[in-house]
Amino acid sequence: MKVLKKLFVLTLVFGVIMALAACGGSKKTNSSSSSDSGGKKTLTVSVEDQYADYINSIKGDFEKQNNVTVKVVKKPMFDQLEALPLDGPAGKAPDVMLASYDRIGGLGQQGHLLELSKKDVSAFDAKDQRQVTIDNKVYGVPFVIETLVLYYNKDLISSPPKTFSDLEKLAKDSKYAFKSEPGKNTGFLVKWTDFYYAYGLLAGYGGYVFGDNGTNTKDIGLNNEGSVKAITYATHWFQDIWPKGMKDTKSSGDFVTEEFSKGKAAAVIDGPWSAANYTKAKVNYGVAPIPTLPNGKEYQAFGGGKGWVASNYTKEPKLAEKWIKYVTNAENDYKFFEKYNEIPANPTAREKAASTNNELAKAVAEQYKSAQPMPNIPEMAEVWTGMESTMYDAAVGKKTPKQAADAAVKTIKDNIAQKYSNK
Repeated sequence: MKVLKKLFVLTLVFGVIMALAACGGSKKTNSSSSSDSGGKKTLTVSVEDQYADYINSIKGDFEKQNNVTVKVVKKPMFDQLEALPLDGPAGKAPDVMLASYDRIGGLGQQGHLLELSKKDVSAFDAKDQRQVTIDNKVYGVPFVIETLVLYYNKDLISSPPKTFSDLEKLAKDSKYAFKSEPGKNTGFLVKWTDFYYAYGLLAGYGGYVFGDNGTNTKDIGLNNEGSVKAITYATHWFQDIWPKGMKDTKSSGDFVTEEFSKGKAAAVIDGPWSAANYTKAKVNYGVAPIPTLPNGKEYQAFGGGKGWVASNYTKEPKLAEKWIKYVTNAENDYKFFEKYNEIPANPTAREKAASTNNELAKAVAEQYKSAQPMPNIPEMAEVWTGMESTMYDAAVGKKTPKQAADAAVKTIKDNIAQKYSNK
């Protein structure tokens, strides 16, 4: 997630610079679309290298139905999104590509993405539609969902903890004592020094990033009463239970992974992307929704994922939109899940995946119900920066939870006022 956030910040800065040039680009500009020697149109589809086999396996029917050649370009998703503001006007951008939800809003606002019909997302609920919508305009169709879940070691505990009270009990079990630091325990771990992981705790206590469903930057709820209570609760874990390595903003994530992989932690909160690492480490793990918080509320982590988008510079906008509808239909989205174990966004495919014996799919689908879409406006970049040291400052006693939260929100507001004053 750290790499994702850095790329997010860099792209937003660059995107603002390119916005004026992009807005005039639209469909009249050259594009990578072309006709082959036989007169067929060509649609260029950009995906990560590991997804190319999937695209090649499903493109045949689309090619026949539309008399088109689908050309697959292999390029890392974030590299492709970074390049779009320059490649689009130069006629080098692909026609369609995958994009993380938190990037779609900014790229759409800046004029780099093709606006789609609202009918394309009519089958999705309001939360899913928010992921690909900004300024009441749709710029993508959801494809994959992700959110944090609870992993637990089945060799250590027979069933997943249901409440944070259960997690507190694990933290009192001597078999999880951290030997090099008397009185410290690793029964339950989560990387709360990272705001991405901590947000679900703050939101569960009533905190929020921006008001009005993540769009009102003048209303920031990361230092309200609920957020301060959440940070105070987290400070209890940092100071009274966890080893000092959990305060390290750079390496605490590696510490969590290592302790769980070695059977020294019974439960951790982590993302679906970590399942492969735990499988490789041969952990006999289960996956479940995150336990309810001490206040009885749900842990409301960020809900993310990725969707299909089209370049606003494509010469074949109707064909690009057809592809997006085709690749995100229930059949093709479920095929993607079967191949890569990434949870479908398509409602029918998601329900089918959750009905299987796949614990990860069940847990993500269930946890996603209480997840909050990450704000997809450019100002979100300032939240990552502002909240970066909040939990650390409170954990080490440098500031009180209230002082740490107030300082973070002041930084966020100041940076937004400085960088986005013309909006």
